[in-house]
Amino acid sequence: MPVNKSKTSAEVLPDRLTDDDVSLKKLSFGLWYVRHRRLFLNIIIVVLIIFSASGWIYSFYVFGRYFIFDREKDQQLIADMAQTTVNLLAGHTNQPLAISDVEVLGSGPNNLVAKIYNPNLRTAVFFKYSFVVNEQVLVQRDGFVLPGQTKYLVALNQNIPPGALVYLKIEQANWERLDPRQIPNWPAFLAERDQFVIADKQINLANNSSQLVSQIKFRLENHSAYGYWSVPILMMAYQGDDLVDVNELVLSKVRAGEVKNIIFAWPGLKNVNYVEIVPMINFLDQNNYLPVD
Repeated sequence: MPVNKSKTSAEVLPDRLTDDDVSLKKLSFGLWYVRHRRLFLNIIIVVLIIFSASGWIYSFYVFGRYFIFDREKDQQLIADMAQTTVNLLAGHTNQPLAISDVEVLGSGPNNLVAKIYNPNLRTAVFFKYSFVVNEQVLVQRDGFVLPGQTKYLVALNQNIPPGALVYLKIEQANWERLDPRQIPNWPAFLAERDQFVIADKQINLANNSSQLVSQIKFRLENHSAYGYWSVPILMMAYQGDDLVDVNELVLSKVRAGEVKNIIFAWPGLKNVNYVEIVPMINFLDQNNYLPVD
């Protein structure tokens, strides 16, 4: 009978020598890994270098394309967003505010003015606004626009470089709908309070001799039954139909039925033939009303 020869360990490796020993296959893989570890490290380093170089190349490409092609469009988009940001907060029941471009008046220092209109007849809007020149905020102020009101927002005595990008930025807009129980009829509410009359306007322009400062004289008459701690006044000077300059003052403690004679000094005012004078009172601010005598 032929004798069966047993297979040697070189022909068949057992998976384990004993129950407690390490697998011979794992030992073989570990030996192979040790021999090729440097190759693996070199491959990883090369891959990381390729990814890093690709990232730097893409970044330079994006920045270069932005500064060469897209920067001007981006600035215009920012200006458009600044004018319409407040409209995003209006909700579904309100119409958006209409905001004009900024007018830069004077030859330095400059006065800035922009017009804002609220078409909503039962909603007032309170906000913070600022004029931005070449992405630099010049001044930030609190503003408001009553239902159905057109207002002018201004910033005085600003140095604006020629050709600068100037726009109005509105933030933190708070849309407040009138309470029908407190104000059932807004036109009647407004008519009872907005009874200021501007009379006897005079424009005395400065000349080149003795008078160095122009003067605006007028009489403010409060025909309403309400007095106010503070009455802001906006003055807009026109040459023909063109707005050429703006200015503002604040009158304190204007009582019901009171008449005030105002003389306002306006340096630099010239070549104008008409001045529009507009009280800009927030009639919804109960803290601004004087107590009844």
